Amino acid sequence: MTIDSSPRPMRRLTVMLNSRNHAHHHSLATVVLSRARRAHLAGATLLHAVEGQGRSGTLHRQHLFAEDLPLAILIVDNTSKIEAFLEDIRPVIGDSLVILDDVVAFRV
Repeated sequence: MTIDSSPRPMRRLTVMLNSRNHAHHHSLATVVLSRARRAHLAGATLLHAVEGQGRSGTLHRQHLFAEDLPLAILIVDNTSKIEAFLEDIRPVIGDSLVILDDVVAFRV
């Protein structure tokens, strides 16, 4: 599904990760984005944060010698495709925080 100039209801899936998360010897973010591309989802974006704090209360941030950056993957498409995609990635994302919300998407 593509996003055109007329507003349309869609669903946004946000997966909160950490740069140290891996699946099958690859970055978990890369795995999720690759699967989103294969699923032909309307849009997927990986965002890197400067700092973030999760449920443990630990501050995650870039260090001089190591990176422990918080990441967010935002994916948008219709509800049925997002729900099917979530079932596909559920085994690899482990206990990552997942946020689902209804949005209206359009191009300006």
